[in-house]
Amino acid sequence: MKQSRKQFIEAGSLSFFSLLASSDLLALNAAAGDAVVVHAGEGETYWIGRRNSPLTVKIAKDRQGNKTMCFCTEEIAPGEAIPVHKHLNEDELIFIHTGEGVLIADEKEVPVKVGSVALIPKGLWHAIKNTGKETLIMVFSYSPAGFEGYFREMGSPVGTPWQPKTKEEYGRLNKKWGIVYK
Repeated sequence: MKQSRKQFIEAGSLSFFSLLASSDLLALNAAAGDAVVVHAGEGETYWIGRRNSPLTVKIAKDRQGNKTMCFCTEEIAPGEAIPVHKHLNEDELIFIHTGEGVLIADEKEVPVKVGSVALIPKGLWHAIKNTGKETLIMVFSYSPAGFEGYFREMGSPVGTPWQPKTKEEYGRLNKKWGIVYK
C-alpha cells in the first residue's frame, strides 16, 4: 500500500514525538519494532566462575523486550577456558572479537581467532579455551533470548567479590536454565 506524503509526515512526526517523550532512549522496546542501542561501557557486568571473567549482558529479554535474542560479551584470560557444556533450549552464535583460542564443538577442536564465527545449535557439546597471549573477547548471542538470566544468578556483579556457589546451587541453576556440563 502506497502512503501519501501527508500520511508519511504524520506517521513520522508521531514516531519522532513518541521517541522524544520516552524517558530512556537506550531501553527502546524491541518487541514494538524499535531499535535497541547499547554503547561501549554500558550493560550489566558480572564476574563469572572461579576465573573471574567479566561477562557483560548488553541486550536482554527482560530489559529491552526482545524475545528472539540476547547479546553478551565475555573476556577470557590467557590459559582460561569455558568448560564443555551444552544448552538444552538455545542456539548460540559466537564471534571472536580479539585473541585466539580453540573451540571444541562436538569433540572437534577448531582453532579460532579474530573474526571467527561459530553457530552452536542447542544440544551440541561445546567449550572454548584461550590459547593465546592476550585476552580473548568473545561476543555471543542466544536465541531465543532469556539465558542471560543464568549469568545474573550464577555470577557476582562487578564491584562485589565473587560469591562461589555450592554444588547444590550449581545443580539448581543448571537445571533451571537448561545447561548441562560434562
